[in-house]
Amino acid sequence: MRASETREAIVRIVAAQSGVAPAALRDDTRIVEDLHLDGDDVVEIVEAVAKTFSVDMANYRWYHHHGPEGCNPLWIIFPPWWTRKKHIPIRIADLIEAARTGAWPIAYPDSDREM
Repeated sequence: MRASETREAIVRIVAAQSGVAPAALRDDTRIVEDLHLDGDDVVEIVEAVAKTFSVDMANYRWYHHHGPEGCNPLWIIFPPWWTRKKHIPIRIADLIEAARTGAWPIAYPDSDREM
């Protein structure tokens, strides 16, 4: 698949999951921050890209990108462990790179492993 076809396929996936018009999506569009998605919505995009392009997701760490689905009122008093992790945006460019290489492209700090 050519680079332009890969990009178009990923933009279609993101557009379908987010409800945003494909023409409004740029390579630097951030899934959580710009499209206001979180939890399962982000997971569905990442999984769709992984399945479509056979991306190895062994190194994917959700807690650096988004929270889980829903909210627990106790989180106000007792913040969950994942809120203390460094936030790293997922951009459309990252999804394109994942499709191109067949591996999740974002590197994480070794000191910030899941508890």
